Amino acid sequence: MVSATPLPDGWTEGTVEANGITIHYTRTGEGENPPLVIAHGAFDDGPCRTPLAEELAADYDVFLIDARGHGRSDAPDSGYDAETRVADFVGAIDALGIENPILFGHSMGGDTVSAAAAEYPDLPRAVVLEDPGPLLHPPDDEDEGEDDPDEADAASRAEEIRGRIEWWHDRSKEELLEEDDELRGHVEAGRERLARYIADSRLRLDPNMANFFEHGLLDAEDVFPDIEAPTLVLRADVADPVVARDEELVSTMADGRVVHVEGAGHCVFRDRREAANEELWSFLDSL
Repeated sequence: MVSATPLPDGWTEGTVEANGITIHYTRTGEGENPPLVIAHGAFDDGPCRTPLAEELAADYDVFLIDARGHGRSDAPDSGYDAETRVADFVGAIDALGIENPILFGHSMGGDTVSAAAAEYPDLPRAVVLEDPGPLLHPPDDEDEGEDDPDEADAASRAEEIRGRIEWWHDRSKEELLEEDDELRGHVEAGRERLARYIADSRLRLDPNMANFFEHGLLDAEDVFPDIEAPTLVLRADVADPVVARDEELVSTMADGRVVHVEGAGHCVFRDRREAANEELWSFLDSL
């Protein structure tokens, strides 16, 4: 049992039944503020987005949803494909009675949110994607002549992830903070509380979530054209050919804009919080 790092005062937690499983959520507070629902990345859970949610909480009713296999949501053997993740996510929103939300997704969560916004175009009032899954594929010219990863490659990747999860689970939270390079980096940078939330998520992560890597990420060409809500994409700092490709793909949305944040890696808000926040608030204020 993981001893969880405390949440900010006044925040609440709970569970809902959706799509046949129990889904855990964290909420910043009730009120008249517009709802904003956050879907986390592959190795995180809802509380990992606490620093961002704190900055939004004065103006938005923020919900942090734990995906299946993550946090304190159920972790069945199957259901880590995009279709089921969308059904989980949209089902949780419906079960919570959330109407007209802003949807925010990072990485795997950006994959889920992209697909949800495309399949249910009337659901979101707006969409924010942080380095989302559909843009993480290499450009065509980088893998020209290569076959797509086959089932054996995907299974090998999933097995690698299970091994990583076992390594995390063999350690205490304090050991992870010392031995995991990413967490140690956050501590050394003065972000110990964030490091502790991430350590919590890794200790709660179920090995079944490795099945996500057997399904892979969605293709932007398949989902972006069906996203009708105003959309901001905050992307890592990438090479010029990828910038051009990203801009072309985002232009297929009805109302999309992509910003490549200088100096940012995959976790844009952790790497360049001030610049990312400036773009985020400008977008939210325009709605």
